[in-house]
Amino acid sequence: MPELALYRKYRPFNFKNLVGQDNVKNAIVNAIKSGKQSHAYLFSGPRGTGKTTTARLLAKAFNCLNLQDGYEPCNECEICNAINDGSLIDLIEIDAASNRGIDEIRDLKEKINFSPSRARSKVYIIDEVHMLTKEAFNALLKTLEEPPSYVYFILATTEIHKVPETIISRCQRFDFKRIDERALMARLSYIAQIEGVEAEDKAVEAIARHVEGSLRDAIQLLEQFTVDNKLGFEHVKNILGISDFETLDKLLEGIMSSDADLCLNTIRDVHSQGYDLNQFCHEFINLVRDKLLNSVTANEQDLISKYLSIINSFQIAKERLKTYTIPQLPLEIAVIESIGLASLPVVSISVPSPASTLKPLKDAKTESKTVDAIKEAFGDKSDDGVEIADSKKTADAIKSDFSKTDVIESNTTGSDSDASSFSSFDLSTVRTSWPRIIERIEIPACKRSLIDGEISKIEDAEVTIEFKSNFHRNKVMEHDNRIEIERVFKEVFGKELKILGKVKEIQISSAVSENKNPSSVLDDAIDVFGGELIDE
Repeated sequence: MPELALYRKYRPFNFKNLVGQDNVKNAIVNAIKSGKQSHAYLFSGPRGTGKTTTARLLAKAFNCLNLQDGYEPCNECEICNAINDGSLIDLIEIDAASNRGIDEIRDLKEKINFSPSRARSKVYIIDEVHMLTKEAFNALLKTLEEPPSYVYFILATTEIHKVPETIISRCQRFDFKRIDERALMARLSYIAQIEGVEAEDKAVEAIARHVEGSLRDAIQLLEQFTVDNKLGFEHVKNILGISDFETLDKLLEGIMSSDADLCLNTIRDVHSQGYDLNQFCHEFINLVRDKLLNSVTANEQDLISKYLSIINSFQIAKERLKTYTIPQLPLEIAVIESIGLASLPVVSISVPSPASTLKPLKDAKTESKTVDAIKEAFGDKSDDGVEIADSKKTADAIKSDFSKTDVIESNTTGSDSDASSFSSFDLSTVRTSWPRIIERIEIPACKRSLIDGEISKIEDAEVTIEFKSNFHRNKVMEHDNRIEIERVFKEVFGKELKILGKVKEIQISSAVSENKNPSSVLDDAIDVFGGELIDE
């Protein structure tokens, strides 16, 4: 018989060994002790954080023949052993991802009326419950509200927003959080010690950082990266494509000291060595976050502002990595912004007033000298073959241009002040924040469709998003998706806004205006819409 995978071998068999979910554990334990357990539970949270494990512990607590301390399964009685080895028929585990239809729920409702065969209670664990269809949820609703006295439901999901409110309201809800890195490291070190693995501390820390709070993933990586009972940092680093902490520290040091050469060389080295830039960016943001939290504790205002700016720049860079053709460019831009080079004053050429410019042009001799100097430097023609005009014509042209400028300036002076009631909410600001807005969307399908769109117009309290595809436009404008987008806009900008969607129009140039022949127009149409010409 093949040996169990480590994540199954070291799955907690009692509440005492449950890692990183103290609040959930304490609430459940107190309910069991007092005999006030619910008939329906809903566990939500990221994958690998212990939802299914806790559900099985709860099933054992409901049925154990010899509870310890009033709540802890003994793991010795026949019921506990049957649950541990998966042979208890009164514990029914359903994967809603593959059993999501109404027929499966109807079958459950029929069998639920049969009394338990061995245990005191029947326990239904429905994993990934958000995958059930609308009809299946409706069929489950009544049973969930009033199950037989011997039946318990434990629902688990990674996407709580997809579970109907009617279901949530009928359950005791427990939110599982990502497991703290220190707790992960402690558990990995314990497992490595029991298994006789020589694990470097830096390797354990690297795995704990990489899995983002998932204990199951962490244990799997520990097993995967162990070679000859050794877990080395260099091996972990090479497989995961992560950078060592010295590199991260060097980049941060360069930014804080405004050493552009050090920063850009560091990014170049990271890229040339084949590290995952997305992972590098993620690790760097984590490093700066730790520094930020320490600065908040110490009330170091200058550092807080600096760290916030760095995090914002690199978060945008992380989102841009998916679309930029030069892989390292978003990180280089983030470095330039973080150092402050991007905020240096822009050198601009101011146009003098018409009056001050035209005064010397009234002197014919000055005009002549000016034009002669131009001719001497460039010849009678420019590089483009355009003749240099004579002095009088040049002066007249300049006067004419300045008179036009006067008109333009007078017409646009007042428009800026009345352009929008949103002083900090304009088209440019929203477009800059667009990647951040998309990242905050919690509905995956909506998020995918938004990537196809771009902000085209802001008018009054209406934001228009333009799409290349009618499919993505329709998806985004579905009621729930539109409400979600408006929620995020309010969260980011603090304003109640209405989202509008439109499909980008494809412009085909007119053959009449451009004097194109019919075959040229036909070629343009084929280029735009694709296809081929068929002779009949």
